[in-house]
Amino acid sequence: MEKDIRRAKRSEPGFTLIELLVVVLIIGILAAIAVPQYFKVVEKGRFAEATSCFMTIKGAQERYYLKNLTYASVTGALDVTCANKNFGPLALTGGATYSATLRRTPAAPAPYLAYTVTYVGPSGVLSCSQSNCTTDLLP
Repeated sequence: MEKDIRRAKRSEPGFTLIELLVVVLIIGILAAIAVPQYFKVVEKGRFAEATSCFMTIKGAQERYYLKNLTYASVTGALDVTCANKNFGPLALTGGATYSATLRRTPAAPAPYLAYTVTYVGPSGVLSCSQSNCTTDLLP
């Protein structure tokens, strides 16, 4: 009879505390690896949004140049808008060449923080103010 009671106690379903701790530890390790990668992918998307804005500006600048034989120095002279909630207002300089600059307004999470992206046209040089920005986010 005593053996039957011991067997009944051993066969009860459930998890031990050690098993639960191991599962929590594994989930913690996976989260520590996945969260930084998630932020990197999100920031790449926001950076792509800025480059898309530059391509829109490039087309508008070329149309402006065909009409006026110079590049516009204010965004109001162009026939497009470049609304972007992740970057500050577009800074534009014109003349024989032009440059468009966007600054990351709500600072990005580490390691990117605040950075500035500049497009120089018509040559099409895209640059970023931080080295990790150019190595991680540029296509």
